Amino acid sequence: MQAVERVSAVLLSFTESSRDLGVTEIAEAVNLPKSAVHRILEALTKSGLLAKDPERSKYSLGPRLMELSLASLGSMDIRTLSQPVMEDVRDAVGETVTLSFVVGKERMYVAQVESKQDVRMTVEVGRRAPLYAGASGRAILMTFSPADLDNYLAGVDLAPLTERTIRDRTTLRSMLDVDRRRGYSVSRGERDSYAAAVAAPIVARGNRAIGCFSICGPHERLKDAVAETLGPVVTEAAAKMSALLRGNSD
Repeated sequence: MQAVERVSAVLLSFTESSRDLGVTEIAEAVNLPKSAVHRILEALTKSGLLAKDPERSKYSLGPRLMELSLASLGSMDIRTLSQPVMEDVRDAVGETVTLSFVVGKERMYVAQVESKQDVRMTVEVGRRAPLYAGASGRAILMTFSPADLDNYLAGVDLAPLTERTIRDRTTLRSMLDVDRRRGYSVSRGERDSYAAAVAAPIVARGNRAIGCFSICGPHERLKDAVAETLGPVVTEAAAKMSALLRGNSD
């Protein structure tokens, strides 16, 4: 029982941080010897529950945790359910469509359907990104309760990913207010200098998003007027996916 409690404490320490963690940081957080934490981390890495950056000796949440997250929603595989929805959107708008899933205080790309155009956006499935940067992250944040949003903003460093990354908390809150009113988020160059995106939240249970759909492409193609036309499309797709996850296919 003590071993289980130690492993659980180490895993849960990653939910309190939006960055990769080292042995010393985790040992201090869970009040365990570094030698014990190191053994637990190595075992969790072998199982795929954690991933290790060998150059920095830092650890992050691994791909197998995504499987647990999906299983927590039932036997359905969200990626399988999402595939036809994403393909329909891609065929309708001609741009790449992505699915992100919440992992701790970040999001992870779990699936994409690429545009058929020669010049197109692609994402690295399995890559994590902060919630404060870009349309996909804000689509998730817009569903946070005021208290949850306060806690998130109090514990995250709004480090810039590009020169357009939103770093002011007041500005970010104002943008989220706009996003909530219209039901989707729009970004241009906040996470990737050459990309633009429109995203909407996917909500399986309660009111808080488990992830989001986004339509993304080169920012030269996704001008403001185009984004306005894509907003209702991605919002409808996210609502359809939310209904499927709740067991309502109507």
